[in-house]
Amino acid sequence: MQVIQVTDPALIAEASRSKELDRTNPGNRALSIFAGPHGYPTLLTGPSDARWRVVRKSVASAFNTSNMKAQFPNIRLACGQLIDILKSLKGDAAVDMDSALCRESLDVIGRVGFGRDLGATRSLTEGDGPGQAMAATTAALLEAEQTLLDPLRHYKIWRKDVREGTAATKAFHKVMQSLVDTMRSETPDPSSIAAHLLDIKDPSTGKPLEDKRLLPEVSTLFMAGFETTGHTAAWVLFAVSQHPEVEAKIVKELRSLDLLAGPQAAVPRPIEWDDIPQLVYLTATIKACFSFLCIETMRLYPVAGGATFRHSKSGKDVALRGGKFILPGGVDLHMSVAAIHHAKDIWKDPYSFKPERFLEDGAEDAKDVPLVNGRKPQRFMPFSQGSRDCVGQTLARLNLSTTLAQLYGNFSFQLAPEMGGAQGVEASRRTAITLSCAKGMLMNIRPRVK
Repeated sequence: MQVIQVTDPALIAEASRSKELDRTNPGNRALSIFAGPHGYPTLLTGPSDARWRVVRKSVASAFNTSNMKAQFPNIRLACGQLIDILKSLKGDAAVDMDSALCRESLDVIGRVGFGRDLGATRSLTEGDGPGQAMAATTAALLEAEQTLLDPLRHYKIWRKDVREGTAATKAFHKVMQSLVDTMRSETPDPSSIAAHLLDIKDPSTGKPLEDKRLLPEVSTLFMAGFETTGHTAAWVLFAVSQHPEVEAKIVKELRSLDLLAGPQAAVPRPIEWDDIPQLVYLTATIKACFSFLCIETMRLYPVAGGATFRHSKSGKDVALRGGKFILPGGVDLHMSVAAIHHAKDIWKDPYSFKPERFLEDGAEDAKDVPLVNGRKPQRFMPFSQGSRDCVGQTLARLNLSTTLAQLYGNFSFQLAPEMGGAQGVEASRRTAITLSCAKGMLMNIRPRVK
């Protein structure tokens, strides 16, 4: 496999939208096997053909503003469950907030997408039983990661770990099939992802998707959504724990909105939909410290930082940037989000945590580069860009801002000594399908009101 890696924002902007290129990924096969027993391509792994376009259009509509507003109480409910559990904990034992936040994200997808309480957050205290959604999903993802590293792994059936990984994947498919069965037997909320999936008509038959095609799309939404959001939130907690001046600004912001627990109110008021515009962390026009905190975390710790590839559809050379760059046929173009977010010629002090850098108008745009199709190329792209960008980014942003506002409204988080300080965390970075910390993210939690 031949790959060219680029960090030029203008080149990436053009390549991401070029009709001569399509998305590819060396791990597509492993991810397709993870998604369903037949290995069918999905919204994440498939080519941009007629089937993909139909699925993309339907799923994208599930994440529109009207549907997200209707589902907002479910996001708040999932986070409220996590807060209640954290408040119930006794003693000073550290809590793995990476696991806790991944669980909460899984429950958000379950509630918002399918009207189901998957019990992932609840199992923090009750334990993960056999077939429980969190246990099944994480075990199957681990097997997918192992297959990414060893594409021939599934043939090595004489190995115990391979047989266990295969069993874990089948258990995950069983959990996903139960969701599909529920979707078909009950009428889902019109604003849910489930309702939009059931509306899809297979372009090859004109009929609704069969289970063998529907199940992989359901699996992909879980895989693409829960770890990325959960890990990002955990990286926020870590970054803020190392910068008390940033937490002070968060506290000030939340206090101004009556979203902070304190002497006047032991329990902050519930966050509402109308609060979100003041907390959106990816919108450079909102001058709120909390907003830009999350943007900076996603720049410094892009959890899906290495997944964007393009290749020539025809297999022939493709000219970009007015012929200044030629992508040879058969060669993949790798647009690494992590490399772009850490490039010294694109960012000043790229390895420093500076939320203030996003207080400027147009901070997400590349500087001193030509327009591409009348648009300013972006230098900040945690959700990728173009027609293959993250279809669920609206839910991810909404979940992050809602969850972090409620967490910081009730608690302060300090990195646990077991993590070995900031150096221990940085040394334990683990990149597989997503970026996480191999140690988890152990935190000592301090309630804002005793």
